Amino acid sequence: MARENNDEPKKSRTRRAAGFFARRGRVDKAFEASKLGADFIGDLADRVRPKPLDPKGLTGRYEDGGIQRFQEMARSMSETELDRQYEGWRTQRACFQYAGLVAVLAIPLGLLFFDISRIFVISLIALFLFSMFRAVRADFFAWIIEQGRFGGFYDYMTSRLPRNMQIIVPTRRRDQIQNRERDR
Repeated sequence: MARENNDEPKKSRTRRAAGFFARRGRVDKAFEASKLGADFIGDLADRVRPKPLDPKGLTGRYEDGGIQRFQEMARSMSETELDRQYEGWRTQRACFQYAGLVAVLAIPLGLLFFDISRIFVISLIALFLFSMFRAVRADFFAWIIEQGRFGGFYDYMTSRLPRNMQIIVPTRRRDQIQNRERDR
């Protein structure tokens, strides 16, 4: 018994299950709420699914390193406004670095002297991670103004990390094609 090839899309699993039970005992009213709830959860999951990682975001999106885009964005700002932006990002970086330092130092001190709970320790670790992420973000924006270009995160990390550290980034498909053409 093959299914006919018509243009109607196949019903979802929850709709088929609700239809099966509805045909056997008129429990369609009981399953209507669960059917709607399952469809809502499915739609919600499709909407909040994270976008795939853009590999060009790590190495930079612009051929010129983002210089032209930065000049377009900074054209409407004066030199003093750019300096204030730069100082604001540096200040924000310092504040979040100190907040992370305080959170890390509070863990052993709290455990030794104040007998803090495990939940409080976990929240201090979360505060530390949040602070470090925000500090890196603020430092990245300060680096953009410092460099005068919208460079990639890979460029930022290579300029901020010690010189003997290596960051391995997967090659772009475009780079692989160019390397094949060059090798021929």
